[in-house]
Amino acid sequence: MNEKATIPAWRAVVGALSAMTALVVTQTLAMLAGSGIIVLGLPKAAGNVIAAILYPLLALIVLKIICGKILGVTLSDCRITRYKIKPIWAVSAFIMPAIVAAGLLMTAGHWDNPEMDSSQIADSITTSVFVVGLAAGAVEEAVFRGVIMKALEMRWNRAVAVIVPSVMFGAVHLLNGGLSLVSFIQLLVAGSIVGILFSLVTYESKSIWSSAFMHAIWNMCMASGILNIGTETSETCIFNYVLETKNALITGGEFGIEASVISIGAYLIFTVLAVILLKKKSERNEKI
Repeated sequence: MNEKATIPAWRAVVGALSAMTALVVTQTLAMLAGSGIIVLGLPKAAGNVIAAILYPLLALIVLKIICGKILGVTLSDCRITRYKIKPIWAVSAFIMPAIVAAGLLMTAGHWDNPEMDSSQIADSITTSVFVVGLAAGAVEEAVFRGVIMKALEMRWNRAVAVIVPSVMFGAVHLLNGGLSLVSFIQLLVAGSIVGILFSLVTYESKSIWSSAFMHAIWNMCMASGILNIGTETSETCIFNYVLETKNALITGGEFGIEASVISIGAYLIFTVLAVILLKKKSERNEKI
């Protein structure tokens, strides 16, 4: 237990659960609003953009209330500050998916791109860039590396604040269901490691925005409707590289390539980088 705890355990738990609930509720409301735009006769791409704007706006409003009413802090205390990205993490955001894509594209496979009209392509691009990328990246980091990490840090310590939300982040993705034991383990390991990476990036940059940018670019490149690398062709993805191997370590099993050993290796590389930068920063502070 942390002798310097500033909030009781129940507040930390309630704050964390409330933040996760806020993620689900605000996402649902934003998607409903986007669907409403489509019902009015506007294209799906317009609905995607509206949903992507509303999602983070609604989430930040609710998170601000949770911070103030339950945790007794501000959004800035939770490292949800003005938008600023450190250059090293901006570059890393593109290098990490590039490493994974390059590794997977060097394995046996073939391209199989479905025929899509302009409206379908616009739908895939706007969903990938705005909804799955920018909006989801910002909200998930605000929730897990912002509010939840701060709540646990206030009650316990920084180690708990890094590990617990990271495991929670991995566990949330298990809700997709239908996973074998091997895929279950791979996903939990991969999700936890990338969660730790984003947590360390947040600590190193003193803001959620560097990790949010990394998260967004990763989603755009590896978990969207632009590029699909997997064992089957996706009719909603513009580009498809179908892997011929059935090795779960390479394919990521039922969840997909984000849980592959290649992805896990990339997460670990940048986790080590974050640890090194944090160590150097700590050494500099000790000398002052």
